[in-house]
Amino acid sequence: MARLTEVAAQRRLLWIDHTDYSARLLAQGQAPWLDTAACVAWLRQAQGLLRPDVLALPLAEVATAWLERQPGLQAAMAEKTRRGHGPLKELLAAEGLRAHAAGLAVALRGAMPGAVFALVLPSPRDWAAQALQRAGGTADAADEDAVDAAAAVMAEFLRLFAQAGVDAVLLHESRAWTADEVDLLLELYQPVANVARHYGWDWGLQWPEAVALPPAQAPQFTLAPGACGAALNGLTVPDAFWQGQALPAAEAGSFDMVRIPADAHPESVLAQLAALRER
Repeated sequence: MARLTEVAAQRRLLWIDHTDYSARLLAQGQAPWLDTAACVAWLRQAQGLLRPDVLALPLAEVATAWLERQPGLQAAMAEKTRRGHGPLKELLAAEGLRAHAAGLAVALRGAMPGAVFALVLPSPRDWAAQALQRAGGTADAADEDAVDAAAAVMAEFLRLFAQAGVDAVLLHESRAWTADEVDLLLELYQPVANVARHYGWDWGLQWPEAVALPPAQAPQFTLAPGACGAALNGLTVPDAFWQGQALPAAEAGSFDMVRIPADAHPESVLAQLAALRER
């Protein structure tokens, strides 16, 4: 049993997306993804203040911060737009980014050994489209073949973290899947799932709406506003929670994921998180 699943079986796990909030509160509004020492100090302070069960490293944010300081890499990506996955492949092959991301993960794990450590990435479909658009291409060109190739590129990139003490990998989808897409996309994303299984990591998928998954093909966990048929369902707390909306009773065998608004007031944040932990 991988660690995220194991912890969730022992208690109701709380995953907090606090990047924007804690960057404003503790890092002068700018997440220091490219300064390993500063990033470790910032996230360790946030973990101590907010006490999430999950330490999440959003790799796309790290990659974007790296790319913004590398005009040569941006130019190289712009030359690869003929194929839908070309810019993403160019980005994730950058040796400087690879070394920095892997080193940052090792440093974070070493500084916070008690947390469940998760790598968070866009889905292969989303990341291929984002990189293609960033390189001057058209996001729609990230077709089925591009998604298939992007998943393989991402799987190879994830192997860099084999010794980083990772517990889970989460792929984030920008939109929910239709019933006709479920089988196809689960199949296309298998390279990422295979790497996770190989290293003993839990792997999961997140959508803005619940998606009905066949249990035999479902990942170890999901994140959505409702249950999706996985062995472990993470339920995303609605934004209205921060305006005082009461939450329903906790569902057995699930966990909570909440995003703190960037402009939230610290006193209300701690009070709302306490209420969430009590339900």
